[in-house]
Amino acid sequence: MRLLGLALLLAPALALADPPPPAADPTGTDVELAKAHFATGQLYYERGRYPDAAREFEEAYRLSNRAELLYNMGKSYDGIGDHARAAAAYRRFLNAVTSSPDRPWVTERVQALALLVGHVTVKCSVAGSLVTVDGQPVGTSPLAETLELNPGGHKLEIAHEGYATWRGDVVASPGGELTVNAEQISLVKVIRVEVPTEKKVPIYKRWWLWTAVGVVIVAGAVTAGVVASQQPPVGGAFAVLPKVQ
Repeated sequence: MRLLGLALLLAPALALADPPPPAADPTGTDVELAKAHFATGQLYYERGRYPDAAREFEEAYRLSNRAELLYNMGKSYDGIGDHARAAAAYRRFLNAVTSSPDRPWVTERVQALALLVGHVTVKCSVAGSLVTVDGQPVGTSPLAETLELNPGGHKLEIAHEGYATWRGDVVASPGGELTVNAEQISLVKVIRVEVPTEKKVPIYKRWWLWTAVGVVIVAGAVTAGVVASQQPPVGGAFAVLPKVQ
């Protein structure tokens, strides 16, 4: 299957549905540099140096924003055997280029690649967490799409400020489906301190008040009794004591 030719770099730019275009309005210099990367990518591809070809086509796409280059990127990844990236590039090509003689072949190839990659659904307990696979960011939670991973083991990390980074290993199998439920642990601990509230007792119900009042009353009664015992009786005759000789 052929690569798209150099003439495509002179065509108007087409917007991508997802992700957004890397360069909304490339300058003339950007387009000239893109042509150079494109030509180098063609040479690498023809010589079977697919990783180098993919790198050059990616740079040409970044500089020119020509969606047709996604087809060449997909072809290069296909040559490497990186089915996951090839499928992603082909899908972006189909979303961006609505009229192309290569669409039927690309559509069939995407369907075939879906059986060669593993499908991993990632569910995070905290929205807005950064999800990385093998050290490469793939988006923030909740992810809009299921991850397509090449068969084999992969390192999955989920990070969010204020939470411990969740790490796990996933093994993708061809055509298999896997769901990962990541429960993230908060690093912020809330300590609740219970402060006992003393119930106010009305002053007339307090024991010490009535104890004091009782003491005063008793003291007053004793004093009154002593004073009364020292006073002469009122209204009676006085006893007459005999004179001392």
